[in-house]
Amino acid sequence: MHGKLGILFLHHTRNDVTLHNLELIRQRHPGAVVATMSANEPLQDGYTLNNTPSLKRLHSQLPQRREDSLVCSWFLQKKEQCDKWWIVEWDVFCEVSVFDYYKSVWNYPFVASTVCLRYRDLHWYWFQKLDGTPEEYVPYIIGALPFLFLLSEPALEATCRMLLDHPFTSANSEVRFATAANRSGYAPCGFSPPNDRMICQPWKRLEGPPAIFHPVKHHVDYR
Repeated sequence: MHGKLGILFLHHTRNDVTLHNLELIRQRHPGAVVATMSANEPLQDGYTLNNTPSLKRLHSQLPQRREDSLVCSWFLQKKEQCDKWWIVEWDVFCEVSVFDYYKSVWNYPFVASTVCLRYRDLHWYWFQKLDGTPEEYVPYIIGALPFLFLLSEPALEATCRMLLDHPFTSANSEVRFATAANRSGYAPCGFSPPNDRMICQPWKRLEGPPAIFHPVKHHVDYR
């Protein structure tokens, strides 16, 4: 049994690419609860940072590194209850169901595409930006990227509570969110399936087996 799936879609604008990527996600998951959370232009019935002024101020300092502020803002406002949450950014192009994509790791409480460890990934850029990290977080520092995660409801709640009760601003959201989860007892599990399409540079052409593509920041035809 999969349980009830919720999808949290993070976005900034209501441009055509954002709306197209969101529609694809809806099509692949007809029974899922979909919540949208915007930093700037909310969608109809969507959540907005305006209802959490302190998180809005925090996000405005470095908006490209504050996806975790969006998640925490939504968490404080959320009305939905689900067994699993798939957190995605607006530049995710989805051609498969997450039930199929994550089938082998579905029961893990926190799944990310890639996990970065300080002892192994010494040269990862964001591990060089940890000045000011509170001492209580230091033993738990870990990274999970991109900001596209599958979490159980308890893992999501514990992580958001940790970030809200013990905020910190060093590094970026891929470090902060994963580190807060790790400190809460929910270390991320890295999962890259054979048809993994998570890369660093935006896709210019989508081809090959159906997959979840990231990042897709402009209109791209699949095959």
